[in-house]
Amino acid sequence: MTLPAGWEGPEHNFLGLEEPWCHPDRAGVYVLPVPYEHTSSYVRGSDHGPSAILEASRQVELYDEQLECEPFREWGGIATASALDLKGEVDRAAVAAIEQFVRPHVEAGRFLVTLTGEHTGALGAIRAHARRHPNMCVVQIDAHGDLREAYQGNPFSHASVMARVVEDGHPLVQVGIRSISGEEMIRMKATDRITTFFAASLLDPSGPYGGQASRWIPDVVAACNGPVYLTFDCDGLDPSIVPALGTPEPGGLGWYDTLNLVAALAGGPGIVGMDVSEMTPIDGFVAPQFSVARLIYRMLGRIKAAKLVRESSPAL
Repeated sequence: MTLPAGWEGPEHNFLGLEEPWCHPDRAGVYVLPVPYEHTSSYVRGSDHGPSAILEASRQVELYDEQLECEPFREWGGIATASALDLKGEVDRAAVAAIEQFVRPHVEAGRFLVTLTGEHTGALGAIRAHARRHPNMCVVQIDAHGDLREAYQGNPFSHASVMARVVEDGHPLVQVGIRSISGEEMIRMKATDRITTFFAASLLDPSGPYGGQASRWIPDVVAACNGPVYLTFDCDGLDPSIVPALGTPEPGGLGWYDTLNLVAALAGGPGIVGMDVSEMTPIDGFVAPQFSVARLIYRMLGRIKAAKLVRESSPAL
């Protein structure tokens, strides 16, 4: 099988998969690189995140010892599109271009992982998915609220992306938040469309959940009132796991917290698509992008495992 134009072979694709496992005609997952950065307000370089994740992914072991399978095979393969060239478009125009890039793949029924730079890039992917899943709930794993009306005068700032999601009418469930402004707290309290689980509440051993994921994950799942679109800002993780970030914040989610949450969401309301943002590579330090690549692959394994259970269960 010859790869069609616009799709990447093993030298550049996610996991370094050979044909036929990287062919878009058979793959159940598409990875869509969207290297967008315009409004990053601290450390810049997130537009290099997608390519760094893809490069590191080719070192990821394909067998998942917890699931006892190679998830890429369960999906029928994982195809990687060539990166979107935004041709200098920014803000509203960039979001529209990303939506246009993602939308045909949503309509094709594949499970999509959009790799973007700053979190603003996620808005185009979210809007593309919403056309097919109008009742979806957006679950945001993040250190920051991203609910400012505008930041530095720009309503399409990375610090405002979730304000645009809520304006679009989607219920929003935030997980791991630990950096927030007074303006954002007012927005949270002014609508019932936003449910926020602060990191301190979830992870502090002296908090209401005793720092135990087995106690707080069910409440996060219960807050989701539709199929889930997962928007994953890498700074939702603790920076001890992924320090290569544009806006790092201490006190974030752990590796197994995150995987167990994804498994519970996939097994409950289901996950219809996802994006990954804000990985800002550090020259000569590959551990962060390797960790993110491995996490994405592990997430995909759990999402597929839940789909297989759902498909094998008799309809009620």
